[in-house]
Amino acid sequence: MPAPAAAEAGPWLAHVGEAVEEMLWAWDANSGRVLYANAAFERFWGLSATDLSPGREALLDRIHQDDRERIRQARERLAHTPYTEEYRVVLPAMGDNPGRMARLRERAFASPGQGGSTCVTHVARDVSWQFDTTAQLREEISRRTDAERNLNDATQRLQAMLASANDAVVTIDERSSIVDWNAAAERMFGWSRAEAVGRTLTDLIVPSAFRQPHQEGMERFLRDGTAQVFNRRVETLALRRSGEEFHAELSIWPVKTGDGNTFSSFIRDISRRKANEKALAESEAKYRKVVENVNEGILVTAAGRILYANPRALELTGLDDETAKSRPFIEFIHADDRERVLGNHLRRLKGETVENHYQFRVIHRSGDVRWLEISAVVFEWQDAPATLNFLIDVTERRQIEQDMRAALARERELSELKSRFVAVASHEFRTPLAAILSSIELLDDYAPRLPDIERKEIVGLVKDAVWRMNRMIEQVLLTSKLEAGKFAFEPQALSIPDLLAQVAAEMDQAHHQASRIAMRCEGVEQVRMVDGKLLSHILVNLLGNALKYSPPDSAVSCTATGDGQSLLLSIADRGIGIPAADLPRLFESFHRGTNVGNIPGTGIGLHIVKECVELHLGSIQVQSEPGQGATFHVRLHAPPAS
Repeated sequence: MPAPAAAEAGPWLAHVGEAVEEMLWAWDANSGRVLYANAAFERFWGLSATDLSPGREALLDRIHQDDRERIRQARERLAHTPYTEEYRVVLPAMGDNPGRMARLRERAFASPGQGGSTCVTHVARDVSWQFDTTAQLREEISRRTDAERNLNDATQRLQAMLASANDAVVTIDERSSIVDWNAAAERMFGWSRAEAVGRTLTDLIVPSAFRQPHQEGMERFLRDGTAQVFNRRVETLALRRSGEEFHAELSIWPVKTGDGNTFSSFIRDISRRKANEKALAESEAKYRKVVENVNEGILVTAAGRILYANPRALELTGLDDETAKSRPFIEFIHADDRERVLGNHLRRLKGETVENHYQFRVIHRSGDVRWLEISAVVFEWQDAPATLNFLIDVTERRQIEQDMRAALARERELSELKSRFVAVASHEFRTPLAAILSSIELLDDYAPRLPDIERKEIVGLVKDAVWRMNRMIEQVLLTSKLEAGKFAFEPQALSIPDLLAQVAAEMDQAHHQASRIAMRCEGVEQVRMVDGKLLSHILVNLLGNALKYSPPDSAVSCTATGDGQSLLLSIADRGIGIPAADLPRLFESFHRGTNVGNIPGTGIGLHIVKECVELHLGSIQVQSEPGQGATFHVRLHAPPAS
């Protein structure tokens, strides 16, 4: 290859050096620096200009020792005296070529260079063959014969290839006259070779709209060598003999000849392909319209990302197309469902069997959670495996199903409550009714003979039984109202100590052991916003249970404490306590502890307490051990009244 310094020797030297078969190299006489060595020189010596020592000494070590001094002296005189010399050189082994001796005939002369320097030029030819003329001549004749035969064979193969090619091959000269026209061109355009050759290309196969651009492009190439369509594929319209225009694909390349330039082209009829592309585009447009207007969300996903989403799919998440495609699709899925969805996606791409219909949650842009049902198949998208996903919004359906399940559960619960109520009522009502009946019979039979004190005692028993039955009926009605949602949280500014005093007075009237209750208030002097009715139900039921399930001589405590926005109630007794197995169901309707024995009760009171606590925006907890009593901790929302 030319050395970087070749430019210093002048562009003409580079052009001449690459055009001749002789070895050519040049160097600066002042500095001795080698300026240029052509390709023939590099092939012969295996060296480039940058590999050579200073000009006068270059390659002297490879000249035969008998000729070396003569050539050195000739080079010393070169600045004034050109020379023509023959000398022998020793070529080292290179690759597959063994070392050998060759004879060169060299001409050397000096000429003015750039900037006042002197450029020395050497032109050398390998004339070793002249010393074995017969062998060399025979070899040259054989080489030329083989070359002519190969050229003839290549020409015949090229002609056969062009003749049998499916693409039209057309060649024109600089005047756009056709000089070659193969059989495919005859079939494609309808003109025979004899009719086409010599005619102008633009008149024959170029539509009128493209003739002027063709002529301008040809003139531009001939003028400055620039072209827009050469050596690449171009789609255009072509003209048949019948006048029909059709889509064609061209590939044009120029060829330099001794007389100027020729331009050859492969021309392919792509009218059928264009028709298919148009039909495909129309089909795609039709199906795209269907896909973009169906009520199902359609996604194409691969490698964890969304490649395509129809408008319905975007609507399900509230995303725009750009956002949906810019982030991994797993980000839009509810955290609890991500592992399942991603796992199914990856296994499906691997060809494994996975569940094809399942439901998962997505997070809408608004923050809402929606349930989707998915079905998917693997297919190829842009030459890569992907999944085609169909999505249906089942949020409303799941809500309906959930409501139906809740209704069924509620119905079962009500049925169970009815059964339990009948069982409890039949037991609990029988006892006071029996007491009333026996008391009436005593009065009926012995009333005139009974002392007043005994008669009053019997009447008291009847009143207690009636109160007990009335209490049970009130609890059942209250439970019914709570279940029906007829109770509401209606806070008012009330004094907590006054409310506790009112509850204590009610307990004194309703329970003969109410004196065991010790009331205490801490930090509730300020009026607070509470629902007195709900608070009364909570205290009456908890205090009533504490009295009922504790020994007659034991104390029951009730403490009310203010805690910021909350009111804390603590009711404690030293009674029978609650077994651990009963704690999970403690607040269910009609549920009673397994250790209550013959102590009367309906199992409704604690259910009423829990419902009232929740209506009051509060919570309730219980601490208990069998035989150690029980403590109920109630926290209610009760901010101080402003």
